[in-house]
Amino acid sequence: MSTVIPENKPFLHQKASVINPGIHLIGIVNNKGRMVDSIGTGFLNVPKDKEEMFLMGIALLGSMQNDFNEDFGEVNYNITQRGRAKFISIPINNGNTILAIANKDADHERIIADIKHMQQYSNHFLGEKLSNERGGT
Repeated sequence: MSTVIPENKPFLHQKASVINPGIHLIGIVNNKGRMVDSIGTGFLNVPKDKEEMFLMGIALLGSMQNDFNEDFGEVNYNITQRGRAKFISIPINNGNTILAIANKDADHERIIADIKHMQQYSNHFLGEKLSNERGGT
C-alpha cells in the first residue's frame, strides 16, 4: 500500500514542533530575502510588506556579517528575542539562512544543535537546500 502526500504537504506545515517543542516555524530564507521553504504554522502576524522587509533584513544581516569572516571566523548563528518569541538565524550554503521562530523560553542551544544535526542528513531529504557547504557545522 502506498501513501500519497499532497504537494503542499499540509502535515509538515503544521508540525515544526516535530523538530523541537516550542518551535513555531523553521524556514529557509534565500539571499534575496524570500522564504523558499518552511515547516510550521503561521509566520509573522504582520502585513505582507513588513514580512518581506523582515526577511530581507535576515538576508542582509547574513550578507553583511560574511564581510568579517576572515577577521572573526564564520557566523554560527544569530538570536534575537522580541516579546514572546526568539528568532534564530543560521547561515547555510549559497547565502541562504535557516530561520527558526520559537517561544521565548525555548532552549535555543538545543534548537540550534537539532537543526545542525538535521543539516547533516538533509541531502537525503532536501537535496542541496539545507546542506552546509560553508565548511564546519
